[in-house]
Amino acid sequence: MGTNSPIPHDKVKMTIECTPDERAYIKILAAKAHLNLSELVLSYLRKDFPCTPNKETLAAMKELDEGGGMIYKSMDDFWENMGVKPTARS
Repeated sequence: MGTNSPIPHDKVKMTIECTPDERAYIKILAAKAHLNLSELVLSYLRKDFPCTPNKETLAAMKELDEGGGMIYKSMDDFWENMGVKPTARS
């Protein structure tokens, strides 16, 4: 792929064969979930992917085990600390 490709280089394309009716139904399911087709399929499959924490996650888990980390009084408090308005929409 060229450098102007809209597809990131760490992604690959995959083809799924199905009937036109199945495709339409899958697209409806994706739209209802506000996902594209890739997100819909991967959201279903990812729950069965192996889950090995990376170094950053392991360090955060260790910090929590040792009594560190941050505690928030509410979700609004959390979002405020993150600099995000809790009512913001994507």
